Amino acid sequence: MKKVIVFITLAVLSANFIYGQDKRVVPINISYFGETLVHPGILIGYENTFYRSFNFTVSMGTYTHQRNHTGLFLDAGLNWRHTFPIGYSMEFGFGLGYLHTWANGGNIYTVDDAGDASIKQNYGRPHFMPSVKLGLLGWDFRNKTDIPLRLNADIIVFGRYPFNNFIMPHVALNVGGTYYLSF
Repeated sequence: MKKVIVFITLAVLSANFIYGQDKRVVPINISYFGETLVHPGILIGYENTFYRSFNFTVSMGTYTHQRNHTGLFLDAGLNWRHTFPIGYSMEFGFGLGYLHTWANGGNIYTVDDAGDASIKQNYGRPHFMPSVKLGLLGWDFRNKTDIPLRLNADIIVFGRYPFNNFIMPHVALNVGGTYYLSF
C-alpha cells in the first residue's frame, strides 16, 4: 500500500514537469476541514488538471474530535469541475485514502486474564477512507482578474472502515482556497 501511495504522489507531482510547459503552475489548496462540521481540522493538497474539466488531487489532512479521536489522512481523488464564464464553479469527485486515528480522551486501559488493569500504548488504528465530494460553492478569480486564486466550500462525505466491522460515515465541511503558484 505504501508503494502505491508513493507512486501516485510522485506521478501527480511530476506531471507538470513531464509536459515541458513554458510556465509551470502548481495549484496548492489549503482549507479548513471540519469533520461533522464542528470538529476542527486542516487540509493541504495539490491538484493537477489532466483533461479539460477533470483533475487529480492528492491531499493530506487532520482533524480532532475532542475527547474521542484525532485523525490523520492521506487521500487521492478524481474530480470533475465546471467553471462558468463569470467565475462561479462547482465540482463533484470521489477519492480513496488512508486514515489513521488515535484516541485522545485520556489513557487507554486493558484488562488481563487475572483482572488487573494496565495502561495500553496508543498506537492508533488504521482505516480505509473512501470519500465523495460535492462542491456547489466555488469561485475562480482567474476568469475575470489576474488573481491566481480559487475559493471553495465543499461537503465531503467519507467513510472509516473498519469500524466495528462496518463502515462509519462522516460528513465534513471543507472551506478554503487554491492558490496557483507559477514559476
